[in-house]
Amino acid sequence: MFRSPELLFRPDAIAVVGASDTGGGGWPKGLYENLEHENFPARVYLVNPRRTELWGRKVYPDFASLPERIDLAIVIVPADSVPAVLAEGAAAGLRGALIFSARFGEGGDPAGAARADALRVLSAETGLRIAGPNCMGALSLPNRLLLYPTPRVRRLPAGPVGVVFQSGGTFQYWLEEGAARGLGYSRAVSSGNELDLDMADYVDFLADDPHTRVIACMAEGVRRGDALMAAAGRALDAGKPVVMLKSGRSEEGRAAAASHTGALASDDKVFDAFCRKFGIVRVESLDEMIEASLAFAAGRLPAGPRVAMVGYSGGAKGLFSDYASDIGLPLPKFTAVTREKLAPLIDPGVRPDNPLDTGAGLARRYDAFAEVCRIVAADENVDMISMQGQLPFVEETEGDPALFLGVRDSTDKPVLAHNRMSQNVNEVGRAFQKAAGVPFLQRLPEVARTLKSLGDHAEIRRRGVAAPFRAAAATGSPVESVLAGRGIVMPKSAVARTASEAGELAAEIGFPVAIKIVSPKAVHKTELGGVALGVTSAEDAVAAARGMERRMSAAGVEGFLVQEMASGLEVIVGIVDDPQFGPCLALGLGGVVVEAVRDVAYRLLPIGRGDVAEMIAELRGRVLFDGFRGEPARDVDALAAAATGLSDAYAVLRDRISEIEINPLVLRARGEGACAVDIRAVARTETRG
Repeated sequence: MFRSPELLFRPDAIAVVGASDTGGGGWPKGLYENLEHENFPARVYLVNPRRTELWGRKVYPDFASLPERIDLAIVIVPADSVPAVLAEGAAAGLRGALIFSARFGEGGDPAGAARADALRVLSAETGLRIAGPNCMGALSLPNRLLLYPTPRVRRLPAGPVGVVFQSGGTFQYWLEEGAARGLGYSRAVSSGNELDLDMADYVDFLADDPHTRVIACMAEGVRRGDALMAAAGRALDAGKPVVMLKSGRSEEGRAAAASHTGALASDDKVFDAFCRKFGIVRVESLDEMIEASLAFAAGRLPAGPRVAMVGYSGGAKGLFSDYASDIGLPLPKFTAVTREKLAPLIDPGVRPDNPLDTGAGLARRYDAFAEVCRIVAADENVDMISMQGQLPFVEETEGDPALFLGVRDSTDKPVLAHNRMSQNVNEVGRAFQKAAGVPFLQRLPEVARTLKSLGDHAEIRRRGVAAPFRAAAATGSPVESVLAGRGIVMPKSAVARTASEAGELAAEIGFPVAIKIVSPKAVHKTELGGVALGVTSAEDAVAAARGMERRMSAAGVEGFLVQEMASGLEVIVGIVDDPQFGPCLALGLGGVVVEAVRDVAYRLLPIGRGDVAEMIAELRGRVLFDGFRGEPARDVDALAAAATGLSDAYAVLRDRISEIEINPLVLRARGEGACAVDIRAVARTETRG
């Protein structure tokens, strides 16, 4: 499943192909100078058929003339020449290639796509490992391998963060900004078009890399969902958090979905479910990726999600409370013991609450502020603490780093420092942060999200990744029978062939009833006028059915489904089979307005009852499940049974069903069960358009 990028990060023999003073925008010279500047121990050869000497070194005309087999070719030649150059290299024993050249199918160019296909074939036939093309290179900081065409990367420090960016233009900029904040790097790669080596391969490599503790990724797309899931699982097992920024939240890929579930489960929603399952820390911006990487690189995870924030600004306290409330970050009350200890230390009139505003009197009383933070960190209701702190610009002007270190060493809980806004950080500030032994985060929104991520990731680490979804032996039984066999209850119902028969069946089932058309062309029956609810007599049933026949003759009405009416809270439970990550379950508020309300949570299959409880908690309308304005509390146990039953059923239905949903699933009062009123299954042979 995985292809190793070992040769990219630890080559013994390198060839710079296209070596030139001026060609390739000066990149060949920049790459060579970086290798020479760092005294990289690999043997470096220059290749160019039009030169015999360059930079005081011999230049070889081709791979065959080189004195040894090459581990890694750095390829900076015109795109048209790349396939032939690499084919000649592979014939001479070349093992790996890093291709900077572009024009390999970006933007839909047919000639470029043909070149890309040629490289894929070459890789498959020879085992040649290819990084790129259309990339900005790679870095291996432990051995100072700088395969990057400008000298700016020479300033980057070694450290515990491995980096994989599909975006070449953002790669160097983010590395530099992260380094300015105190991040250090193990391996970093701009993966480009990923014709061979892709993000899954790099994450898998970093999961085993002894120099890497945190993996930071920027993704624009996913090549192999199954491989990326496996790599993420390996990183989680290895105790290495993956911090992920993904661009592109478009739902265009779901525009032609054949069910509510398919329309709701956009590519981004499924990707989010993937991140949740494997403990991937999904961030919203490049800035937040720096904050999260700093926090996780500190190496501590909390025992729970509860956060204490300590500062000396009432405004910051209010803002942080708002941000925490927005994302569901728990801010527990301090114990009575903690409040008693804090009272004499903070400003008079200040309440010892969480978040804690100590009062401005402690803003420059560093020892007293540190003592307050130690007391808060020791509170049994607190799992992690963030203490206000600003990095200095000039030595010995802003506190003592030993006080932060003392708070950290007083506990095994995560201890962070935060600034209310962003600030520039210079060498003095970075040295202060290193001496303090805690990460200094910036901007309160990112601080709150990073603390939430620490708690969420730690919980998934403790829980572990659920067993992967596996299809069971297929069954030819009707879908409704498979669902019923897994505890999903359906209303009394019967199918009438004619309007008159609909009236007769309605009387047998008992009023009130619902009547729905049976038609393979009618996906959303309500919108098309193919549903009548609350029918109370046989005569009304016949009239409703005949009216549907007149209105919907073009839909090919094959009959009428007559069902007993079920009343309660309407929810949707559905599954869509994502081409990248496999089956994903959606659960939320349902009925005819489900796509308008869009209050839905997502999980990759398989799911358990605990997942259902978490999904309900994520909904904006979760209060409706507990009873609202006189309505009874709903039977969430029955919902959990239905959702897990649908998950189990899909294991035997996947070979013939691409999407399936129950909408609505009517939740009755607690203890009275749930009723699957409408079931929609999309066969894999159906055409969507």
